[in-house]
Amino acid sequence: MYITKREIVYLKVIEKERDGIRLSTLAKKLNIRPASAFEELNHLEGKGLIERKQSLILITENGKRELYKAIKAHRVVEELLTEIGIQEDKVCELSTKFDTDIPEEVIEKMYEYLGRPKKCPHGEDIP
Repeated sequence: MYITKREIVYLKVIEKERDGIRLSTLAKKLNIRPASAFEELNHLEGKGLIERKQSLILITENGKRELYKAIKAHRVVEELLTEIGIQEDKVCELSTKFDTDIPEEVIEKMYEYLGRPKKCPHGEDIP
């Protein structure tokens, strides 16, 4: 499943709130209007990435899986860019330009090629 950068941003915020997050809190954290957040949440729910229980929004197992794949892609691309000589302070910005466009099987090949690194250049875990 392809997820957009905007969906990734939403899923990251929702995932951090293990017990769920309210719409108003989510909108505040994303610095957007609740109506805009509500629209995107309908989209995420339709894709099976989130669920709503009473007034709380929770990430689904499918949502976590897709989020972790996106995070892995980003961090693997960062690691590869570092390996080929791109400055560490530029790899995040560059990775963000195309990390979600790379097929999962290519990310896995890159991950293997790099020796299955545990951390990205910034010290974050690679899921």
